[in-house]
Amino acid sequence: MRKYIIAEITGTFIIVFVGTGAIVLDEVTTGAVTHFGVCLIWGIAVASAIVYAGRIHESHFNPAVTLALVVAGKFSAKRSVEHIIAQIIGAILASVLLYLLFPKNPTLGATLPSLTIWATVGIEILISFLLMTTIAAIDIFKIKHKTLPAIIIGTVVLLMAYFAGPLTGASMNPARSIGPALISGHTEYLLLYLLAPIVGMMLAVPLYKFNRTPSN
Repeated sequence: MRKYIIAEITGTFIIVFVGTGAIVLDEVTTGAVTHFGVCLIWGIAVASAIVYAGRIHESHFNPAVTLALVVAGKFSAKRSVEHIIAQIIGAILASVLLYLLFPKNPTLGATLPSLTIWATVGIEILISFLLMTTIAAIDIFKIKHKTLPAIIIGTVVLLMAYFAGPLTGASMNPARSIGPALISGHTEYLLLYLLAPIVGMMLAVPLYKFNRTPSN
């Protein structure tokens, strides 16, 4: 199996299992993890997966990011299909394992809105746009340090989850929503969480046209 496929599967597995696992644990322990604790765990999981995958191969762990990079001309359209399939496999495997550990949990950390559909769509587009803006800025400013991009992206995920988690579930990632939705059976809002992150990240694609000009 190709290295980048392994990296996408395992990295997405780590993010979804640890992140949704934190949500389930918070429910099981009646709030012992706390909302901030869940958000912090999400951020650390994302940062850890980026550092881990960076040692193997370029990975995204997020179909919306992959598609946005293809449109921006920063990633191969041919390879994107394999990456997206691997991301979805990793997310589903994570949710299967979480189900085996907590079979009585009704949602397994699925993204479910507490607002109207349109409000949820708007927030998901916004936070996905902000996440992709961060990823674009890292590329534009050519931040090549091994761990700094992971810390920056992980922190943005933490902040977006803290803001939007109670409102929309703060998906920003179709794979993150697909796994829990399919395994828990809560697919009623899945289309929303597939499309909104993609739209939000596509809106950030024009940022790649800007190049950093060195100061004199």
